[in-house]
Amino acid sequence: MIPLPRLSAIVAALGVAAPLLLAAPAEAQSNACRGRGFIDSVYQTGLGGTNFEYFVIIRNQTSAPMSWQLNFGGFPGNVTLFSPQLAGSALGPNASETIRFGRGTNGNINQGTVGRVYDTAGTGSATVAMTNCR
Repeated sequence: MIPLPRLSAIVAALGVAAPLLLAAPAEAQSNACRGRGFIDSVYQTGLGGTNFEYFVIIRNQTSAPMSWQLNFGGFPGNVTLFSPQLAGSALGPNASETIRFGRGTNGNINQGTVGRVYDTAGTGSATVAMTNCR
C-alpha cells in the first residue's frame, strides 16, 4: 500500500501531466508534417558581387491542400531573414512552392549547410523546420 502523502503527490503529478500527455499526441498527429510535407531544396542565387538571395522549395506530398509553417533559425549574422517564421496558406495537392526567405553576403547557403527538419525545432545551426501542417 502507498502511504497517503506519497499517493497524493503521485495523483497531483498525474493531474498536471495527464492533459499534456493526452494533448501532445493528438496535436502531433493532426498537424504532423513528416510524410505530408517535404523541404525539397535550400539554395542561394547571386545578385552580383557578394550579394545573395536565399530560397527554399517545399512540396505537398498529399492529394489534398495543405497549410504549413516554416521556422528559420541558427543562420549566421551575414544572412538577413525576412522573418524567422512564415505561415503558408494552402499548398495545392502534390504541388510545390518556391519561397524567398532572406538576403545576405553568405555564399554558402545550400543543402549541405542548412539542416531540414520536420515537426521539431532546429538544432542551433542553420535550420529550416516545417511544422504545423494541416
